[in-house]
Amino acid sequence: MSSTTAADPARDGRLRSFLAAPVRTQTYLNLAYLVLSFPLGLAYFVLLTVGLSLGVGLSVVLVGLPLLAAVVAAALVVAGVERRLTGWLLDVDVPAGTDPAGGGRRERLRSLATEPGTYAPLLYVPLKFAVGTVAFVVLMNALVTGVALLSVPLHYGEPGLYVGLVTDRPVELHPALHFGWNRLLVGFEAVVTVDSWQVDSLPEALAAAGAGVLLLLVGLALLNWLAAAHGRLTARLFSRTYDPLSLLRSSDG
Repeated sequence: MSSTTAADPARDGRLRSFLAAPVRTQTYLNLAYLVLSFPLGLAYFVLLTVGLSLGVGLSVVLVGLPLLAAVVAAALVVAGVERRLTGWLLDVDVPAGTDPAGGGRRERLRSLATEPGTYAPLLYVPLKFAVGTVAFVVLMNALVTGVALLSVPLHYGEPGLYVGLVTDRPVELHPALHFGWNRLLVGFEAVVTVDSWQVDSLPEALAAAGAGVLLLLVGLALLNWLAAAHGRLTARLFSRTYDPLSLLRSSDG
């Protein structure tokens, strides 16, 4: 009895959170973060792949080594940008690693080069690109489709406007039931053909709008979860990554 009672508030809380997603400010901050993730992730990924490819290819003539160092430095700048974006939009604190040990600039650079956290942004960049791609797909499919369905009651009766489902060819479904009886195989099979469906009445339009509401809620829940998970991952990956702004403030050496 007590375990069931304890589980009910948690279940009710998850349901309220699911239904209240469209009216929470954090939902739209999460959406802004995910919308930025696709172009930023693409830019980071192109920079990383081109820089690493050129650096590795030219390392045999020593020209690639400074290029690889520049790629790592650029990745640290990316980490600084992402650390601030995550804090501003997701309200997730991403602490920076400690300053490089050593009194002079040479000692600091050596400490920076041997710290594993320096190379965490190189792992983060492809993850950022993957998250941005997934977010873009969900935004275009779930949210855009949901808004379109939600607006069906406003437009379904307009002359010359077709609202419904159109297929390039009829879709055939073949539900079947077979069972053995007295050494015989007895079965039932039907053919259901789906050609097209047009919304031409208010009940159908309201049903489409209800489907749009459900699709929007599911899409927002998925995007909120994706943003929260990515924020936690960012904090974990960058916990030992130096803040490049603190390195720029260093003037000794």
